[in-house]
Amino acid sequence: MIYRMNDSGRIYLDYAAATPLAPAAFAAMRPYLEGNFGNPSAIHAEGVIARQAVETARESIALTSQVRPEYVIFTGGGTEGNNLAIFGVIEAQRKAGRTYADLEVITTNIEHPSIGAAMGRLTQLGVTVRYVKVDETGKIAIAHLKELLSPQTVLVAVAYANSEIGTIQPLHAIKKALAESEQKNNTQIFFHVDAAQAPLWVSCLFSTVGADALVLDFAKCNGPKGTGAVIKSRRVELVATVYGGGQERAVRPGTENVPGIVGAAVAFVEAQQNWKERALLVSQVRDEAITILKQTIPELLINGAQGRERLANNVNVSILGLDTEFAAIVLDSKGFAVSTKSACAGAGGGESTVVKETTGDSARAASTLRFSLSPETSVEDMQKLAAALKTHVQQMSRYSF
Repeated sequence: MIYRMNDSGRIYLDYAAATPLAPAAFAAMRPYLEGNFGNPSAIHAEGVIARQAVETARESIALTSQVRPEYVIFTGGGTEGNNLAIFGVIEAQRKAGRTYADLEVITTNIEHPSIGAAMGRLTQLGVTVRYVKVDETGKIAIAHLKELLSPQTVLVAVAYANSEIGTIQPLHAIKKALAESEQKNNTQIFFHVDAAQAPLWVSCLFSTVGADALVLDFAKCNGPKGTGAVIKSRRVELVATVYGGGQERAVRPGTENVPGIVGAAVAFVEAQQNWKERALLVSQVRDEAITILKQTIPELLINGAQGRERLANNVNVSILGLDTEFAAIVLDSKGFAVSTKSACAGAGGGESTVVKETTGDSARAASTLRFSLSPETSVEDMQKLAAALKTHVQQMSRYSF
């Protein structure tokens, strides 16, 4: 698979934002982009072909995650999936007779904007949203989570791995705390996990994750953009938050994106088949890259966790006093595609809310760069990056007063 953007020699280090379409996924999609264009809700032969493609893809994802196919709901991406899982659970509670004021939700202040903004809306509706503390690496403080859990808690929402600093959450410990609270208070607490960054690097077996709702964004694992899924447990009822037809078991109405779904299934299966080997190889490059960057630019700080508690391809750094938005533009002109934070957090300057929350340091949060490696990123690539970044830092220091 070709992971470089083109043959111009550019080095792409923004894998957390976008990944290339896997050749096998593109090959699977092509018939449904050309001749097999039927609507999967239609009853004629063309519609039946499209429906069969969607259901085969659903079965493939379900088999890979080890769930029943009917628990896989296709969406238009990770953002929609997170919203469907969060509001779907809340509206199911309302359907059961509870009011917004009766409900509590727990999350963190370092979540993806699609969760953070959803929490803002829940607060407006009258839901109590509580924020659990994280440590300096971004890991949830389990003791604080236990303090926050109450008889009113109905949902806990966290990311499997943080999209900016790559920290992998202790999902088993979180799930254990929820189970203990459920038993103590005779309640149900649904566990929502945003796994957008996960499939290429960690296991997405549903039983391994322990979630009640697992959200996938296939564009992050060599699938087509605009495709995602919510994988739910049997005990979860999701209520539709948009209205239309009866597609996706009336939870997500709208004509299914047949070619996207077909390609997504191929990419997801491919990602999960080889995740251990891929993560091992890329983490070795990541660790060498961190060493190289620290040796080349001694003042550089590493944000996030270490070793296995960090996504294999994630390197997040701060260089205090450096305008890293400008640095990203300069690096781009030199052939390096990097970012300063999550693409969904928006372009432009400003602090990384993730780094501010984990470090408490505004200067550090305002000077972050994220390098997210591909399976083909080499140590030589990272040496070139370090050299280019050092040159820029030195040039900028000449203008400081």
